[in-house]
Amino acid sequence: MSDSDLATLVRSYLDDDEVMLLPDDPDRECRVNTWCYGVPEGATDVPAVVAALQLVHRELGQRWASPGTFYAWYDEQAGQLLCSLTSAPSDRLPFAAPYRSTTDAAEVVALVAADPNPGLVPWAELATVESAAASLTAEDEFPPPFPVWVAPLP
Repeated sequence: MSDSDLATLVRSYLDDDEVMLLPDDPDRECRVNTWCYGVPEGATDVPAVVAALQLVHRELGQRWASPGTFYAWYDEQAGQLLCSLTSAPSDRLPFAAPYRSTTDAAEVVALVAADPNPGLVPWAELATVESAAASLTAEDEFPPPFPVWVAPLP
């Protein structure tokens, strides 16, 4: 898969008729609106992927007059760029871990570009559960907040 295919896949978000705002059913909203894209090997064309995300945001904004948020983040463990749409504001996205909102999509796509082995954890970075749990402190319970590109709908 070439990187231009990643931008094409991101744009295909607009082809799904099931993508919708469901403020009364946030669990279903999350299920039908969250898409994940595998990251291709090789160099990532950050501007092309950023442009695709911005295009999807603009088009979604034209579809709905209701407030909502289109957002994207990089799942480092899965090696996937994810996009979703929610009726919630950007400070109430459905994440169980701390996140940091950004209005710069390039910040998120740069994480995709910087990952030399998407979805793989190098052997040297693996640790047994016992040693990892023993070294945790109260401040280590969660990793640092990860960046999430947020783009409010009108």
